[in-house]
Amino acid sequence: MQINYIQTFYVNKGKDPFRDSFGWSSPEYHLMGWALSCLQLQKLYGNVKLYANSQAARLLIDTLQLPYSEVNLSLDNLNLIHPDLWALPKVYTYSLQEQPFLHVDGDVFIFEPFNPSLLAGELIAQNVEVATENSYILAQKEFMRQFAFFPNCIKKDFESEIPFQACNAGILGGNNVAFFHEYAAMAFEYINKNAEKLEHINVNMFNVFFEQHLFYALAKEKGMKVNVFFDELINDNGYKHLGNFHETPFHRNYLHLIGGFKRDEFTCIQMAAKLRELYPEYYERIIALFHKKNIRLSPCGFLNEPRQSQNKIDEENNSHLQRLKIAAINCPAEIEKESFQNDFDIFYRQLLSFLTSCHCGLDPQSPEYLHKRDLSSQNWYKFLFADASLLSNRIIVRCPKTEIIESSFNWAGLFNKYYRKIDYYSELKINKGEYINLVVPENTDNGFSLYDIDKIDQIILLFLSEPLSISELMVKMQDYIEDEVLQNHYDVFKNLIFTSLKQLVVKKAIQPFYDNI
Repeated sequence: MQINYIQTFYVNKGKDPFRDSFGWSSPEYHLMGWALSCLQLQKLYGNVKLYANSQAARLLIDTLQLPYSEVNLSLDNLNLIHPDLWALPKVYTYSLQEQPFLHVDGDVFIFEPFNPSLLAGELIAQNVEVATENSYILAQKEFMRQFAFFPNCIKKDFESEIPFQACNAGILGGNNVAFFHEYAAMAFEYINKNAEKLEHINVNMFNVFFEQHLFYALAKEKGMKVNVFFDELINDNGYKHLGNFHETPFHRNYLHLIGGFKRDEFTCIQMAAKLRELYPEYYERIIALFHKKNIRLSPCGFLNEPRQSQNKIDEENNSHLQRLKIAAINCPAEIEKESFQNDFDIFYRQLLSFLTSCHCGLDPQSPEYLHKRDLSSQNWYKFLFADASLLSNRIIVRCPKTEIIESSFNWAGLFNKYYRKIDYYSELKINKGEYINLVVPENTDNGFSLYDIDKIDQIILLFLSEPLSISELMVKMQDYIEDEVLQNHYDVFKNLIFTSLKQLVVKKAIQPFYDNI
């Protein structure tokens, strides 16, 4: 029997999708995410059904003009007893199904059809994830203190000494429709019988339990196999690479901006670039809608045309520069404050000087160059890395108008601690040392991106002041690596250089030499 592809979108009363971000970095990325997710499903399967309430349907169908084959407004009948029960509309959608189906979240992006063996399963999910102390287990303890009712399968799983697991619902469905009717009814009972306790718990985390953990526990109790897209078990805090848009479709064909990925502006910018590359009319439509409503876009987002040169940098309204200043204020007690501030002042002056030359009329071609660079850069990674057999002979060069600033404190890292939503930066410690900051000018209101790079990255960029083939670069880089490593661990050396090159291409610091912009 043919499987139905479905999505769910529900807008709470009083929410404005043009001002509320729905868990994303900013509202425009939320709408762009929906567009890209829907359009890829439609491209690959040609028949995608939307379950929504009327406000959500007006947005996706009437305003964004997404090509859903059918719209079901049954979610008008759903009243959320708590505004943070964001998974409940999905569970309600599951309960309505009478034929085999696959539900695909609006932050999931597929770039090739699913394997038929996956779709043949009685039950289907993205993957099985394992609870860790910092996430699921802490929430479990809170629920056990507060709740008076648990479904039997949940109770048995909680009482087991085995670390409990759940099924990630980025995709969820299957051919056993009767299971979903029972599962959905159980989820509503789970919520309703604990309704008075919702104000005392982390409701956001509870969504994961009544959707993903309940699904796993009920399937386990019934002895039913769950077909999964990713075979490996993944810790609930261990997801990686699910936001790597630059690797689609040649290295990755499935992305899911779970949790922090959709709150990370860098990842959102890559997603927006992919929408712009594949479906420019939808990208431009979303930008135009925000402009028409006089709503300021994220200052880090793309512009449709070259930004205007200015007479000076607007420091007061530049949120990137403000983030840097916040980083400079927060000097740890163990660091000598004068040294900390002096180093920041030197770094900041160099940064402003560079930005002035890029954006303030000293180079009148900069705005046009940056606009063309952004359009071209969407294909750089694919051109260089899609075909490994051609890689060694590819010629690369450092992008013009990039700057390296050395400092005694990691200003780029501290900036990203306030800007990025990934664990690496959230745990960053402030220490005095030797740091290298890469500045890349951008065609945005903020005007630049800032990255902390290492010595290997810096050497590569210095070599690439002139065009080199990747094989020529590899030979030059050997002078900076110990002989023992080259003789016995050449693959480690090779992977180190390639990893650096890939990151520098994504950051628009290195480009293919064919691209004479």
